[in-house]
Amino acid sequence: MKAIGFTHFGGPEVFEEITTKELPTYKENQVLIKTLKAGVNPYDALLRSGEMAKFRPLAFPIIPGTDVVGEIIAVGNDVTDFSIGDIVIANPSIGGYSQYIAISHKRIMKKPEKMSLSIAAGFASVSVTAYWAIMGFAPVKKGATIIIQGASGAVGGVAVQIAKDNGLYVIGIGNSRNKEYVLSLGADEFAAYNEEHSTSSLANRADIVLDASFGGKGAPSGLDLVKDGGYYLSLTAVPEAQPDKNVTIVSIQRTKDMTTGKALTYLSDLYQRKEIIMETALEFPLTAVGASKAHQAIETKKQAGKIILSVENN
Repeated sequence: MKAIGFTHFGGPEVFEEITTKELPTYKENQVLIKTLKAGVNPYDALLRSGEMAKFRPLAFPIIPGTDVVGEIIAVGNDVTDFSIGDIVIANPSIGGYSQYIAISHKRIMKKPEKMSLSIAAGFASVSVTAYWAIMGFAPVKKGATIIIQGASGAVGGVAVQIAKDNGLYVIGIGNSRNKEYVLSLGADEFAAYNEEHSTSSLANRADIVLDASFGGKGAPSGLDLVKDGGYYLSLTAVPEAQPDKNVTIVSIQRTKDMTTGKALTYLSDLYQRKEIIMETALEFPLTAVGASKAHQAIETKKQAGKIILSVENN
């Protein structure tokens, strides 16, 4: 079996091919998946660079990857909801840059027929993150206003669609070049952070602000957008509280009750009903060179959408 990983921290060039003679062993509640495509996420780059080493110490070699689409080739005896031959979307905690993965049946969903393999490969982790960001940390009331910073990004874009599906009034913030895309996701309004005064009219309008911006760039201005008594939710950096404003500030961290399975059940239903829109930016082969190029693309952030690694000869 071939996997792509690294034996020391560093830049994108540290990736190498790691081979083993045996396929992964799978437990009674797991399935064995032959990978077709894998998604690349900013978290993978943090793992590779060593920035996560203190928070998540792992033994080398490390195989990144939390997004996979593939074919089930074996099922454990306790698995009754999936069968050999099913094409599924998987959300492993690590190890997705691999030809085969073993994973609990509670962390997979059947790929919707209309969903392309490339979209499926980047679907799980960002969609699960977006689901719990919207549904897990602030009261969701129909008609309430949510402002999503980074609305054109992978997580932000799915969050727009989940928020609309749950009856929220959605204002998306992003780069002006992404205005039409964000509106196509269902946002009711759009504001460009790179245009002067574009976001000034949003002061104190939001019951909830979700900062899904890259690197938490929305934090400095985010609290200005929240009503008194509202919520500021961040996937990365959190701003300092304002003494004259009563805002609940939350650094999003999932609890044990916020399961992948529950999120995937909702997301599968939402896709069947509305076909969640996601963009694919670039695809590279699942090789050491391909992974290096994918991580270079992640770090430069020149193109919107998910970056995908494809297993060759599939």
